[in-house]
Amino acid sequence: MNNENIKEILYIILDHLQDKKVTWRLEGSANLKIQNVETKVNDLDITTNDEGIGIFRDVMKEFIVKDFFSEKINGISLVCNIIGFEVEINSYGNRELNMFDRTRIIFWNGIKIPILPLEYAKKFYESINRKDKVDLILRYIS
Repeated sequence: MNNENIKEILYIILDHLQDKKVTWRLEGSANLKIQNVETKVNDLDITTNDEGIGIFRDVMKEFIVKDFFSEKINGISLVCNIIGFEVEINSYGNRELNMFDRTRIIFWNGIKIPILPLEYAKKFYESINRKDKVDLILRYIS
């Protein structure tokens, strides 16, 4: 997935959310990539809360291919197919992983996106034992 794919998917998501008040942030490799970390992006990950899952479920219903309780995250996960790419929208059971208090809004390619800054993305990956991602981020923030 390249920057144009990411941008197109985010446009579609933002268009569907329109004026909805929903708490969410970009996560995963796409979050790193738009902060200039050289990494491969296979899918797009979004974190939201329980209320947000309901909103995403409603507005993104045409794209949802799977809607389930995930043991891995101890919460609800929606898997969507948008322009041929997988988009996973998660509501973590462990509220500390949400890190919504650390979310920042940035402008990227002309769109406003809630992201998790690299220093907190590092902490997120530490808490889920993803040493590969922690090591990658350290190359950009140290």
